[in-house]
Amino acid sequence: MQPEHDERRRHERVAFEEKGRFLAPDGSEHPCSIRDMSLGGIAISSEVPLDIGAHIIVYLDEFGRFEGDVVRSFDGGFAIETAISGPRRERLRQRLEALARGEKIEVSARRAFARYAPGEAGLEESSVLTLADGQTMPCRIIDMSLGGAQVAVENRPPVGTDVSIGRMTGRVVRHTEEGIGIQFTEVPERATAFSRPFG
Repeated sequence: MQPEHDERRRHERVAFEEKGRFLAPDGSEHPCSIRDMSLGGIAISSEVPLDIGAHIIVYLDEFGRFEGDVVRSFDGGFAIETAISGPRRERLRQRLEALARGEKIEVSARRAFARYAPGEAGLEESSVLTLADGQTMPCRIIDMSLGGAQVAVENRPPVGTDVSIGRMTGRVVRHTEEGIGIQFTEVPERATAFSRPFG
């Protein structure tokens, strides 16, 4: 309808560079970066060509998880159409307007977008962290993305330690106030990566 068309026209694309990863329809994972974003879509730079209509899931370090269908392709990438509603849409609008004004995203705002809470994926927060030597310790999943997770744990394994949570394996890449940051080294197929990878 015309009002929807006018609304889309009012939300201009904001150009900025943001690293991320996306999950292709065949379940493969690929690095990407953002060319621009609006409330209705994202232009993505990638060496991987995708067909029009392909449905993908994108994780951006500072903005979190998006999904949508490829609606156009261009030299060096493609664009997807997204559908965001409710409070998250309003937060995204505010962040894009701030970026358009040349403002930097504050840490608190970045974390609000970056977090993909366990509840959003039907996951339990409480889990068990397993070290390569078989030692286990209780932990709490704070948030996750396609490439890693923030985990609260009392005894922090050293940076570089190989660990696993459920079916996800990775490596400790940093210590945080609450625990550790894990970078996944193996990502399950799409059927498990977005259902219960920590179960």
